[in-house]
Amino acid sequence: MSLGEVLDVRIFGEPVAQGRARARVFEHAGRARVSMYDPANARDWKRTVLGQVLPVKPPAPVDGALAMRVTFFLRRPQSLPKREQHPVKRPDLSNLLKAVEDALQGVVYRDDSQIIRLDVEKRYDPAPGARITVARLLDAPITEPSQALPLLIR
Repeated sequence: MSLGEVLDVRIFGEPVAQGRARARVFEHAGRARVSMYDPANARDWKRTVLGQVLPVKPPAPVDGALAMRVTFFLRRPQSLPKREQHPVKRPDLSNLLKAVEDALQGVVYRDDSQIIRLDVEKRYDPAPGARITVARLLDAPITEPSQALPLLIR
């Protein structure tokens, strides 16, 4: 399988997991209305990602099947014992990923349903942020799982 790189960028900033959407009830024209919104910290992280992706994004959102690799770099808590090497506590990896997918939708790709291959991890690093690589899957279908992300694996 061939891969065509669409995006490769290092985002700087404290990664924030996508929280549950919040609802606000208000009255308009005598009727109760409900408005959904993102929590402020998740919204700010999405704006950070978007702001650092815009200078290197493709000219138009790409179509077709995509592979994505995301590495989240989290600040290591000072109180954490040195023997603890992996960030097994919050934030949850899938919620971190969802915030990035949402930020890139409509900018790098049309819809996050186009992502058919994922490689995601979180690790400790003194410079918090994320490394995002998106590649277009070009040729024949994958026959072996080990062929899924050959260019995206370190």
